[in-house]
Amino acid sequence: MFAESFPSHDFSIVVEFGGSLMHDLSVCRAAVAELERLVQRGDRILVVPGRGFQDKAIEAADTAYPPAPFAAPHACALAQDQTGYLLAHRAFSPNLVPSATLGECRSLAKVGKIPVLLPSHMLFAMDPAVWSWDITSDAVAAWSAWVTNAPLLAMLTDVDGIYRDAATHDPEALIKEIDAHDLAELGHTSIDTCAAHFMSLRGASGIIINAAHPNRLRDWTDGKHVRATHITTFRR
Repeated sequence: MFAESFPSHDFSIVVEFGGSLMHDLSVCRAAVAELERLVQRGDRILVVPGRGFQDKAIEAADTAYPPAPFAAPHACALAQDQTGYLLAHRAFSPNLVPSATLGECRSLAKVGKIPVLLPSHMLFAMDPAVWSWDITSDAVAAWSAWVTNAPLLAMLTDVDGIYRDAATHDPEALIKEIDAHDLAELGHTSIDTCAAHFMSLRGASGIIINAAHPNRLRDWTDGKHVRATHITTFRR
């Protein structure tokens, strides 16, 4: 009998909690409550936080006083950690727990907690990316889903999905389904180009969901049709 030297992380869903959601705490609470309901029924969730409030400040500083090429992207990775700590505040839920390692995240999920990945340490140690403004929390979430072999990737944001010509005011402009390769060709949309390109290369599908309607996440995992953008892939 062989020892299980490389156990599965066993996450059923990787959920990116977009940084824009931190501007509306009521939406945050509702989304967190939905994650808790999913865990109660047996799902194991890994949360990847967005950059939150700090993103614009880092971008402004980078524009005004450009530092070393890696400095701003590294600061953005640390900003994800800060958002992660805020998400794990007991004001939202006692069940969200920040963690800097996937091993600890796995252990937390096994006991019914919702681990919130603080990705900077892992990103700095593994150095998996070419550091630039193209690497956002979207790409980190897609990479995390691939590393953990999670079957589902959901990106929670403040719009219903990706819109043609960024026309978020026009319900008919919503792109309900798009191949990741074609999405990458569109450039930066509701998710970054790097994430779409990575998903295309790795054959990883996903969905972009409006966190203001958190029940859509549960319905999607149940196989129901939801208003969102479904990202499909096939290996090229």
